Amino acid sequence: ARQAVQRLAQKANTTRAYAYQWEFQERDEKTGKLGEKQVYKLEFLKPHYRKMTIIQRDLFSNGAVLIYNPDEDSKVNARRGIIRRSYEKNDPEIARFFETDLDYMVKDIQRLFRGAQAEPVKSTTLNGRNCWQVTFRPRGDTIQRVVLVLDAQDQMPRRIEYHDAKGLRSVRVFTEYSFPNLKPDDFKF
Repeated sequence: ARQAVQRLAQKANTTRAYAYQWEFQERDEKTGKLGEKQVYKLEFLKPHYRKMTIIQRDLFSNGAVLIYNPDEDSKVNARRGIIRRSYEKNDPEIARFFETDLDYMVKDIQRLFRGAQAEPVKSTTLNGRNCWQVTFRPRGDTIQRVVLVLDAQDQMPRRIEYHDAKGLRSVRVFTEYSFPNLKPDDFKF
């Protein structure tokens, strides 16, 4: 399990530009069930350029694009159709925008993995791809179980589940990856 997490960290450290699409569901605290599926696409160029397209979330957000280009502005710029808006980086409305890149996810997984009790790594198949399933139980955190599914060939995450005392808290399923030749100019409207 430790080696699988280390390989994921190495992949994140050596990958300069990437794009991926993911589906996200989070538990609705009122019903206790997973909420509606949300679909996003992220394009990222190290060290800090990012562009996120909201493919499916709610009627107001669908199709919105958020861009952080520190060469142009210190704020996050958003556009949906002809409507434009700027957000401060710490605005709660876009708080998760900065938690979507691979480096952030790897650091969070490494934090949770420290001192965790890990199960033996299992071989599995997800969407026709050979994968490794890493399951571990963090210590001293509200997250009590993490199930991480990594692609056996490219070490990229394919699914991440977070469980707490009430059960499945959230799940991310990564559906598309690419490693384009992105440039800072790609992060402008």
